[in-house]
Amino acid sequence: MVENEIQYVPWRQFQQMVPSILRLEVRRLTRYLVAESPSVNERNIIVKVRYDIRLFVQCIGTTTVDEARGCARHLASALLNAALLPKHPVLTYVMDRLQYVRNRMPFIY
Repeated sequence: MVENEIQYVPWRQFQQMVPSILRLEVRRLTRYLVAESPSVNERNIIVKVRYDIRLFVQCIGTTTVDEARGCARHLASALLNAALLPKHPVLTYVMDRLQYVRNRMPFIY
């Protein structure tokens, strides 16, 4: 593959890959909640991010390629809320994974 070549993703591959990736991030956020004992405000934001991720995963699992873009609102909400969180390596990694998935969506076929 050429380095600057955009990798298009078949729908079935995306539909199988994304839930696996994002379920790991839900677990990572859950472990963060237990280990770090964030403030009430931060905790509420993390819970909202997890909820939006779960909605996105559920939506992707039950939709068609033509309707997949409609699921992106859940992912966008998760990213917006995650941006409100403090800088922490775990949270930064979660943001990175969410952005990775969002950046792949235009290349689904």
